[in-house]
Order: sequence, then structure tokens, then C-alpha cells
Amino acid sequence: MERCEDAMGNYKPGCLLIRVEGDTARFINCCAEEEISAERFCSTDGVLFGYIPQKDYKQARSLAEDLGCELSVLEKDGVSYTLMRYRKRLGLIVWPIVLTGALLFSQCFTWAMTVNGLSQIDESLVLDAAEDAGLRIGSFLPSVDMQVVADHILETIPGVGYCAVNKIGSHVEIEINEAAQIPTVLPTDPCDIIAAETGTIVYLEVYNGQESVKTGETVGKGQQIVTGITESADGKTRYVHASAMVLADAKFSREFTLDIQQPEREYLDDEEVRWSVELFGKAIPLYLPDGVKKAAGQAVNMFEQVTGFLFSGPESSEQPESELPVQWEETVSRQPLTIAGIQFPIGMIKTLRESYTETEKTFTEEEALAQLQQAATAWEAENLADGEILSREEKMTIENGVATLTVDYLCRMDIASQKKIEVSFEDAGTEGEPM
Repeated sequence: MERCEDAMGNYKPGCLLIRVEGDTARFINCCAEEEISAERFCSTDGVLFGYIPQKDYKQARSLAEDLGCELSVLEKDGVSYTLMRYRKRLGLIVWPIVLTGALLFSQCFTWAMTVNGLSQIDESLVLDAAEDAGLRIGSFLPSVDMQVVADHILETIPGVGYCAVNKIGSHVEIEINEAAQIPTVLPTDPCDIIAAETGTIVYLEVYNGQESVKTGETVGKGQQIVTGITESADGKTRYVHASAMVLADAKFSREFTLDIQQPEREYLDDEEVRWSVELFGKAIPLYLPDGVKKAAGQAVNMFEQVTGFLFSGPESSEQPESELPVQWEETVSRQPLTIAGIQFPIGMIKTLRESYTETEKTFTEEEALAQLQQAATAWEAENLADGEILSREEKMTIENGVATLTVDYLCRMDIASQKKIEVSFEDAGTEGEPM
């Protein structure tokens, strides 16, 4: 038995520990004749133990069957069996590597798009223009030129003053600034100086251009004060960027309006946080939809009414008091998965919901006047800070549920405003003087 234990303690790569019962002596001789590499055989109580290579197992099993011996495998050892034994456990290492590689490769595609900065322009117009330029959900990002997309949006959508397309991982953000109604005059553009308000000029200092009026004259709103079209000493027409200080006592009016009846919110201090999983631009909610919760609540209320009727009788059934409908204000924030500065198309979406009820508030005449005066004061601080208000008169009217505060101003201020000169092709031979 000791010889057998010594033999079992010695393992060779790719070997099988076998047990043979029957004519063991003849089995050993036949193994030698068939050149089966049988080693370290030991016999205990007529039972043979030994090692054979993995490659000779089928031949040894066939030989044992021919001799009427019973051959069984007790243990398997060696590199090949170890690999087979752990082949499924290798998935613990291989699959995370494969998944990480797939997520990294997914950064090459657009999975979500948002448009920021819109007030008048429809978001669908911006997304359609981006799609025309090659940017859409599922686009291969390395093949998309973001500057070309931004330029195409600027060219095709009226009212867009600025556009930038930024890639953040697999999320694309389109930043839009809508153009102002008044066209911007660049420092290199030839322009006139016109009156921004009606008033009497008390001081005029021209830095560039030719004055069209004199100090002490009264000018109307939009009237030319300084022209940017001048004539040089040799008789050539020159277009310059006119500039001047035009201090005038300006008279103008401003109207401030307020709806007498306005909705007023009352928050109920009832916050609810909802989480969703964002996967490749799609949100998978981790909460019950409002419809399901409402149906469950109605079922509970109906059950309570039925049980109350059965056990307390109809006299206990009371009509519920009318309640204001509860509404929700939502604030959404994204928390993408970021590893080593790389954003993956997987993350969490947090939605903070605050409940409130909405009632109609009716302003009294005194309250409306106070609100309108506050709005007028804020406008004056923003627009008349560089001027001096000489006098102001207020008049408030209420008509069709709208309160209107009209303020007449007399203000000493700079009324200079630039107006671009459109130069035609016929004037191409004239001289220009950019500032």
C-alpha cells in the first residue's frame, strides 16, 4: 500500500490515475506489447493502480475490455485538464475585458443629443439641420465634423446667432444663441449715428464722420445725427465707421404690464427622487409609472368605500371635500459613468420632483401698482444707469384684466445709436476707412 501511495503522490502533466480489476498481470504485459506508457503501477489486494498518458487512455480502455478487466479513472491531472477545469472560470476575466472594450468602442457613436439655449426656435428644426449635416442618433462620431454641423445650422436656420456642437463622450450637446433683432455693427463696418430717442441735443462731440445736425436742435427717433459717408480732399467718397457722443434731453415713454389674475404656487414640502438607468441614450425607469400608482390608489380607495358601506352602512359614507389637484415640478440631472476621464454611454438620471398646488391670485390695485413700479425701477437701473432722469410721470390703467403702468421720462442721456451703411457694388471704387 505504501508503494501505491508513493506512486499516487507523483503526478505528471496530462496523466490519468487508473484502477484496474481482473487479470492485472496480463493487462500490464499487453500494455507493454502495445507500447502504452503505463508507469508506476502498484497492486493492492488484487487491484492495480497506475498512471497512463491522456493520449493512451482510449487504447488502454479498449485493451481492458478485450481482457475482461474493469478499468476506471480515479483522477485527472495535467495542463490540459486544468485548462478544461477552469475554462468557464476564465469568463470572469475575459468577459469584463470584452465588455470594457465594447463600451469603449461605443464611445464612437452618438447615443444622446440635447439642444440648449432655445426660446423662439423649435428644437426639431435644429435636430433636422444637424441630421442633414450627418449628425444623428447612432452616427459614427469620428466621421462627423462638428464644426461643419455648427456652420450648417447657422446657415439654414434663420435667427441663430451662434452655434457650437460639443461632444461629451457619446453625448452631443448643441449650444444655440438666438440672434438679436437689431443687427450687430462691427468696428470695421461703415455706419451712421442716429438718434435712439426723440430729444433736444445739449452736447455733441463727433469722433469720426460728418455731423448732420447742430447743438440745440431737436431730433426725432431714428433721425441721422452723424453720417459715415464723407468726401476726401480729392473729391472721392469715403465710408467710415462714424462715432460720436450725443448728449440730449430725451423724451420717451415706457409701458409696463401685469395680469391682474395670475397663478400662484404653494409648495407642499413633498419631495420625491426618481432614478432611471441611462443606457445608450435611452432611459429605463426604476420606479412605477404615475398611471400604475394612480390606478393602485383608486383601487385602495374603492376597497375602503366598499368595506365602509358593508360594515358601517350608507350613513357613514361621506362626500370627500374638493381638493386642488397636486402638480409636480421636476429637476433632471445626469450622472454618466466616468472612468479615468472617459464617459461611457451608461449612467444614472436623477429626477427631483416637488409637489405643489396652484391657485388663482387676484392683485388689488395697490398690489398691482407696487409690482409695476418695481419692474419700472429694475428697467431704469439696467437701461438708464448712465443717464440722469430729469423728470418722470406715472399713470396706471386697468383694462380687460391687465394693469398698465405708463411712465413718461425726461432724461439727459447719450442717444447715439449706430446704423450700418449698406455699400452697393457700384460704390466698390470708393475709399473705406475702418476704425
